[in-house]
Order: sequence, then C-alpha cells, then structure tokens
Amino acid sequence: MYGVIAGEILLAKDAIEATPYTDLGPPIEIPDIPKEAFPENISEEQREFWKSEILRLKKERNALILAHNYQAPDVQDVADVIGDSLKLAQRGRESDADVLVEAAVLFMNQILFIMKKPHQTVLAPSLKALCSLAAHVDLKKIREWKAKHPDGKVVSYVNTYVEVKAESDYCCASANSAPVIRYVAEKYPASPILFLPDVYFGFYAADTLKKMGQSIDQLYLMMGACHVHDMIRAHHVRKAMLEHPGAAVVVHPECGCTSACVRQLDAGLVSKKNMEFRSTQSMIDALKDMPQKEVIVATEIGNIKPMSKAAPDKIFIPANPEAVCAFMKQNTLKNLYESLRDMKYEIKLDPELAKQAKLPITRMLEIV
Repeated sequence: MYGVIAGEILLAKDAIEATPYTDLGPPIEIPDIPKEAFPENISEEQREFWKSEILRLKKERNALILAHNYQAPDVQDVADVIGDSLKLAQRGRESDADVLVEAAVLFMNQILFIMKKPHQTVLAPSLKALCSLAAHVDLKKIREWKAKHPDGKVVSYVNTYVEVKAESDYCCASANSAPVIRYVAEKYPASPILFLPDVYFGFYAADTLKKMGQSIDQLYLMMGACHVHDMIRAHHVRKAMLEHPGAAVVVHPECGCTSACVRQLDAGLVSKKNMEFRSTQSMIDALKDMPQKEVIVATEIGNIKPMSKAAPDKIFIPANPEAVCAFMKQNTLKNLYESLRDMKYEIKLDPELAKQAKLPITRMLEIV
C-alpha cells in the first residue's frame, strides 16, 4: 500500500501491509547528545562532585530519583529506582517523597504529575527529552475515529502525551500490553479497538488477539514508530544469531523486526526457547531463567547496563549497536544535579486534562 503517511489510522491488516512502504522516520528533530552524557568527556573529579551533590540534595529535598533503563550509566548509578515506564509509574505512585525527579522522556514525567500526591513536586532534568514515537500521534485523527466509532475503545501506548491519554479508554505499557489487549477484547467483544501509536507494537497486539482466537477485523492501528526501535531490523537479529549460535534473543515489540520475528516463531524457524518478546523490564526479569550464556538484545542499548547488573555472568550482544535514544540521553548527571539544586524543571499540567488522563493510566496500573 503506497501513499500512507505517519499518523494515519488503518485497519490492522492494512496497516501491517502498508508498514514497509511508509516513512516512519522521526517527525521531530533528533537533538545532539550532550557531551557530558559520555563519562569519557568528564573528569573523574567533576563526575564525583555531581554524584555527591545529587546524593546530598536528594536527602535535603526528600527526593526520589527515578531513571529509565535507557538512561546513561552515570544517571542510572545515582537513581533510587531504575525501570521501564510501568515500573517507574508504579514506584512513583507509591512514594511519599516530597520531590519526584525522573530522568526519562517527558511523557513519563507527565504520568508522575497525574498520579502524584498533593504535596509532591515533579521535576524533569531536561525539557529536550521528547519522544519521536509520541510525536507521530495525530490527535485530530483520533477524534475523527472516535466520532465514526462511538462504541470503539482507544488503547494508547504509554509513549504518548497527556492530550492523547485524555482521549483514551485504556493505556498500556510494554510490560502489560498483552493483558490490556486481552482485557479490552474480552470486555467489549463487539467494539472496534484503536491501538496507537506504534504500528510494530500493533502487530504484536494483533498477534495477541489471534492467539486468543479472536478476529483482528475490528482492530485499527496508527502508523507510528520509535525511530530507535525502528532501526532494529530482522537482518540485524539474523546476523547476530548467525554470529552467536545458541544465544538467547530478547526482542522489544516496538522493534522494526517484530513482524519478521513473530513469523519465524510461528513457522517454527526459531525455537521459542531461544527467542522471546519482552518489555524493557521483563528482559531483565527473564534472565534468571535463561540457561544461555549469550543474550542478543533487540532494544535501546542502555538496557544492557541493568541487564549486566542482574546477570554479570552473561554476555550481552546488542542487535544493533547504533540503537541509541538521543532524547533519553538528554538527561545527564549535570542537569540532574541542576534540577535538584534549582528545583527545575517543574512539571505542571492543566488540572482538567490531568483528571481525564488519570482514568486510563489507573486502568493500566491495575491490569498486570
């Protein structure tokens, strides 16, 4: 299918067919990664100063530092909690700290604001930490779809901004996408479902429904993608598997290799013991049950650090070593320190919009 553009909404079968011919490149400019995100560009004295000051200020402010798995190693080292979007949302909601500072991308800071307690302040170290996937969303097209399908249900991936969540019935993270899709499909069997904005994840959602014995004729997908996961293709995974025979493969469903890997599994070309689809955090949780010494990792390379900490005896091979999110890496030791020092950048949202977005987020946190 030619002529399809990013942000369009199509029936799942049409979206899957159109994906190879659709430009899913980043709709926003990718920033340069700050030089201080790389340890080799900072003196050891400077790094230790920032780390010690962050720990001092954290205690002084009664702050909780949350960091996504894709953050730079130095940022992960000073965080209280390291995890994917679901884990960080859960731990943030549970915390009674006065300050919640989250090194991630901004839609995650928005989630913290929506779920925070009245006394809490939410900070973001950098306002440049945007998201190319979230930027693919066309809000107007969502509203048009809802008008055409008044009984339809909108399931938005967590990688969306508050305005999109406010238009959604349910949210899901990569860690609980399958349970959410199953829940919605079973609760509303006659209702069409719009899953957005990641079309690769949408393929995974369609596969989940098929394995439930359900038709995907009522499933709609938005044409969007994360530019980092989009660059992890089937040939990267295949090359790594040829170079490391017998290695386990863990694939994030956002990756551009998703459809090919699912088909290989379904056709029996790859053993289910050797390849699994896993969320960012689930990749780490699964390591204890993996007998393989080597693990091929198909996601942003930052996740290799927490995986290595969880299983120091294993060897991790990035499927594509160039899969680096420049938006996540906008958060550095320097601006994390400055954020705590100056109490910036405080996240604030329109109260009514936050209220509307809270319901689908709450449902996400309850369905695991």
